[in-house]
Amino acid sequence: MRVRVPRQIRSMERKQRIMEAALALFAQKGMKGTSSNEIARTAGVSIGTFYSYFENKKSLFLEILERHLDNFITGIYTLQRDDAITMKENIRDHIVKAFAIFNLHSSFHKEALVMKFTDPDVRRLFEEVEKKQLVLITTLLGYYRTWDTLRDMEAVAKVIHSAVENVAHYVTFLESPMDPDHLIDELTEMIYHYVNNM
Repeated sequence: MRVRVPRQIRSMERKQRIMEAALALFAQKGMKGTSSNEIARTAGVSIGTFYSYFENKKSLFLEILERHLDNFITGIYTLQRDDAITMKENIRDHIVKAFAIFNLHSSFHKEALVMKFTDPDVRRLFEEVEKKQLVLITTLLGYYRTWDTLRDMEAVAKVIHSAVENVAHYVTFLESPMDPDHLIDELTEMIYHYVNNM
């Protein structure tokens, strides 16, 4: 069966309704606990319409995840160089944005993270977006530093990315009893001194 690529507004809206219904159900019940029939019913479309847009619920999950992960790029790494903004302020702004993005559809993101360790397609999407993030982190740091060519900038970016991601996971998914603002402040200090002392 060929999957339809929506071109008309009504068709695009129908596909969007299916994706929104699936996002809510995946977040609530997980991918395994959600059926294609349930997604179609919640979206107010027939199962035939569902299959005209998506090969199966797995392909739908992957498309939603790809859009969700793209939000990490557009939602976090949009600051431009501004000489009035210090490196520390820029670091903090990016951390705050990262925490906000993790809060966006956090139940869906948590489901996807679990699948990252068991599903190669999900892992591939996470790896692709991380590669983009590492390039962007390196670029942003380059605004403030002229790097020693002996440093492995991909490794530097990975350490920064992992630190922010791990603390954001702790706050978002493990319901940390610690004040998120204090964690953001300390994370900012840590990254700032790490970068500034190179």
